[in-house]
Amino acid sequence: MARIPILDENSNFNPVQRRVVDGILGRRGGRIPGPYRLSLHAPEVTEVWHPLGEKLRLNSSFPLHQSEFAILITARCWDCDYVFNAHAKIATDAGLAQGIVDAMVKNERPAFAKPEEEAIYDYGVELFRNHAISDKSYNRAKEIFGIPAIVELSCLMGYYGMVAMTLLSHQMPLQANAVILQGKVKAP
Repeated sequence: MARIPILDENSNFNPVQRRVVDGILGRRGGRIPGPYRLSLHAPEVTEVWHPLGEKLRLNSSFPLHQSEFAILITARCWDCDYVFNAHAKIATDAGLAQGIVDAMVKNERPAFAKPEEEAIYDYGVELFRNHAISDKSYNRAKEIFGIPAIVELSCLMGYYGMVAMTLLSHQMPLQANAVILQGKVKAP
């Protein structure tokens, strides 16, 4: 059960919330995505948060399977089942190998057939787990993708870290039939 009310299209919104909701509904096919169902309690935050997410996810310089893979890495590193479930099928439908997703569910290092995917994985996992990226992983990603793209990659992962923190802190219920990530870090 969520710690705060989960807002939906039929909630009783104040005028600021209504303005923000109308903007989201107009751009997101008439629905409010999961994280915004919580963040709309702070509508001014959601109002700036939403376009940033659209830019990073929907207008990325990365092909969809790679940007969705970066989101999955973020979800896995945050142990955020909701984000992982929301993006796993999008990633595989866009071309990410199912074996990569399956390994990540088990908290195992995937086997990579493509150097681009391994570069994204190492970049993200090192950043989240070590709070630093080795020169080897950083330089490999920079060589493969270029400087603008790795800046974008850092921002995409940071954005979805913020999404994961919002969902986890307010205990957003999982989607029906959600896969539960294995090997989670236990809080003290």
